Amino acid sequence: LTFRPEFLPGWPTRSHMTPITLTRLERPQIEMMVTHLAGGRTLPAEVLEHIVAKTDGVPLYIEELTKAILESGILAEEAKRFTLSGPLSAVTIPATLQESLMARLDRLPTVREVAQLGAVLGREFAYEMLRAMAAMEEPALRDILRQLVDAELLYQRGRPPRAKYIFKHALIQDAAYQSLLRQTRRHYHRQVAELLEERFAVSAGSQPEVLAHHFSEAGLHGKAAEYWRKAGEIAVRRSANVEAIAHFSNALEALKAQPEVPQRAETELSLQVALAVPLIATKGYSDVGVERTYGRAQALCEQLGKSDELFPILRGLWNCYLTRGELQRTQDLAVRISTLAEARKEPLQRALAHRALGSTLFFLGRFAEALAQADQAIAIDDALEGSNGGRTDLFVYGERSGMVSRLFSGWALWFLGYPDRAVERFDAALALAERLTHAHSQAFALSFAASMRNNRRDFAAALEYADAAGSIAGKHNLPLWLGESSVAKGFAQASLGSYAEGIGQIRSGIAGLHRLGDWHHRSHWLGLLAAAHLEGRAYPEAATALDDAAALVGKSGECYYEAEIHRLRGELLLALSVDNQGEAENRFQQALMVSRKQQARSLELRAAMSLARLWQRQGKVAEARSLLAPVYGWFTEGLDTADLKEAEALLEELS
Repeated sequence: LTFRPEFLPGWPTRSHMTPITLTRLERPQIEMMVTHLAGGRTLPAEVLEHIVAKTDGVPLYIEELTKAILESGILAEEAKRFTLSGPLSAVTIPATLQESLMARLDRLPTVREVAQLGAVLGREFAYEMLRAMAAMEEPALRDILRQLVDAELLYQRGRPPRAKYIFKHALIQDAAYQSLLRQTRRHYHRQVAELLEERFAVSAGSQPEVLAHHFSEAGLHGKAAEYWRKAGEIAVRRSANVEAIAHFSNALEALKAQPEVPQRAETELSLQVALAVPLIATKGYSDVGVERTYGRAQALCEQLGKSDELFPILRGLWNCYLTRGELQRTQDLAVRISTLAEARKEPLQRALAHRALGSTLFFLGRFAEALAQADQAIAIDDALEGSNGGRTDLFVYGERSGMVSRLFSGWALWFLGYPDRAVERFDAALALAERLTHAHSQAFALSFAASMRNNRRDFAAALEYADAAGSIAGKHNLPLWLGESSVAKGFAQASLGSYAEGIGQIRSGIAGLHRLGDWHHRSHWLGLLAAAHLEGRAYPEAATALDDAAALVGKSGECYYEAEIHRLRGELLLALSVDNQGEAENRFQQALMVSRKQQARSLELRAAMSLARLWQRQGKVAEARSLLAPVYGWFTEGLDTADLKEAEALLEELS
C-alpha cells in the first residue's frame, strides 16, 4: 500500500515489511520529466527554472504546470527545443497545484460539469450512476467522458454501460469537488442518495455507508443517521469493529444536528448501546469510552423514563467494573440486573443475568454457586437456540450467554475437581463459538480454552489454542484477547522448556492488558508468571510476582486463585533455603484451608502434594500419606492428568 507521510500504521513493524520512502523529485528527475512531457524537446532555461522552483519536486504539480505552460501559447516550437515568444511574466501561471488543476478543468468548459458530478460520486464511479444523474443525452455524455480520459484526468475500466471511471489523482477529484458551490454540492449529494435508494437498492443494502455519506453531505441528517446505523450493524456482524465504531459515531454526530425531541433521545439511546459492543471488542470492557457510552445511555434511560431498557446498559457497566477488578461494585450490579431480568421474565435477559452472577461468583472463589448459575444460563440459552427472533445477544450484548457460561462453568468444574467434565464444557463452548462465526466469541473461547489446558498441564494443547486465539485477535484488532492469549501461550512455552520466550510472552500479555485497564484475572496471570519464574529459578522475580498477586487479592477480592498463590509462596520459600520449612508449611496449610473453603479440589490436591513432599523430607511419611490419600481418593475422573498421576506416584513412594 502507499500512504502520505502523516499516516501512522496501526500495526508493529515486521521483518517481512519493507518501508520505501518516496521523496520529492530532485532537479535531474524534474528535468527528465519535463523533457518527456515536451515530447523530447528542451524548454528555455528560464521556464525550466520556474518549474523547478515552483513545483518543489511534487510529480503531479510538475506535470500540471508543464502542461499549462505548453498550452499557454508563449512557447515557439522548433526542431529540438522550445523558445520563448514573449516574456514569461505575460502568462498567468497557476500559483498552486489546486489552481493548476482548476485551470485544466476550465480549459475544458464543456466537460467541467461532468467532472464535478463524478467528483461528488467519489474517486471511483460507475458510468450507470453518472448517466442517471447527468442531464444530457447519452452520446454527448460518452463523448465528454472520452475527453476527460484523453486529457488524462480520468482512467477508464471497461466499456459503457458497464464502465467504471477513476480520477487519476485524488487532488484532481478534490479540485473538481471544491469548485462546486455549496448549495449545488448539497443538491448533487441528495440526488445521488435518492438515486441509490430508488434505483440501486442492492448497492444501498450492501453499502449503506455510501448513502449515509451522501445524505450527510446533503444536510439530510435524519436519513444519514439511519444509514450510518445500518452500516454499523453490518460491520458488527462482520466483526469489522473499527469500522462499526466509526459508523455509529457518525450516526451520533448526524443526530446532533436534529431537533431535540424525545424521538431523537430514543434514537441516541439505541445508538449508544450499539456503539458499546464494538468499543468493547477493540478496547476492552474497562475502557473509559465504554464506561462513558454506557453512562450516557443510562442518563438517557432515566431522562426518558425507560426503565425497561436499563438491562443491557447496567449489564454493560457490570462488565466494565468486573474487568477493572471492582468486585463489590460488580456483585451489586449483578444482583440488580438479575432482579430486573426476573421481574421482566424475558428469557434472553434471564440467561444473561445468570451468566453475570455466575461469572461474579467465580471470581469470588464461590465455584459451586458459580456453576449452578452458569448451568441455569446454559439451560435458558439452549431453549432459545434456533428461535428466529429476539436473538440480539451478539449485537446488543456482544456475546452469547450460553457460550460464555460454558467457559466459566468449565473453569469452575476444573477447580471443583472435575477435569474431564471441564474439557467437555470447553469443547461445547468452542463448537458454539465456531457456529456463531463471531470473531470476539471465537477469540474469547480459544483464550479461555488455552488457560484451562494450562490448568490441566496439557501445555501442547494450550499452545495450540493460544496461537489460534492470538491469530483471530490480531486479525480483528481485539487487544483484550490478544493479551489473554499471550499470557496463556507464554506459560505453555515456559512449561515446555522455552523459559525466556515464555516469560517474554507472559509479560507482554500482562502489559497489554494493563494498557487496556484490564485487571480481572490479574492475580491468576501473576501466579502463572511466578510459577514460570520458579521453573526458571528466577527467585526474586517470582517473589515480586507473588507479592503483586497477593496485594491484588487483598484489594479487589479476586480470590479464585488465592490457594495456588499461597502454595507457590511455600514452594518459593523452600527453593530459597532449607531453613524456611516452617514458614513454607504454614503457606501450604493456608493453601489447604482456602481450597477446602472454596471446595477447590484441584487446588487442594496441589497443596496436599506440596505439604506431603515436605513432610516426606522431614520423615513424617505416615502423616504425609494420611493427608494425601483421601484427597487423591476423592477424584473419580481425570486420572490421566499430570496432577493426578503425580499424586498417584507420590502415594506409591509413601506406601
